[in-house]
Amino acid sequence: MRMGALTDLQLAVMKALWSLGSGSVADVQAALASEGRELAVTTISTLLRRLDEQGWVRHSKTGRQFIYHPQVLEKEAAKSALRRVVDHFFDGRVASVTAELLDSEDVTEGELDEIRRLLAEKER
Repeated sequence: MRMGALTDLQLAVMKALWSLGSGSVADVQAALASEGRELAVTTISTLLRRLDEQGWVRHSKTGRQFIYHPQVLEKEAAKSALRRVVDHFFDGRVASVTAELLDSEDVTEGELDEIRRLLAEKER
């Protein structure tokens, strides 16, 4: 089972599940609604079924309803997505990604301090 990249909507569903830990279609719908995303139950059900087929989630059955459980940690999914960006857009060069981020974003002094700390840690 090959896990592809997540669409924006699939990512929203996964974030809801990561936040919940596990949940039913109704649980995911409520979590998404609390963030301003009103989606039909059938849409969420379809998304979860496809995520299940792709290996992102698995389900168990409680009574008549499915309970969905994330199979990938959020941090691992983020690492994988970032790796794809680095490889596809920056030929695997971390320095190029870093330069682009520093050039294109408003970086606060606090964030620069954190970057310096991370670099010092990495050099050790």
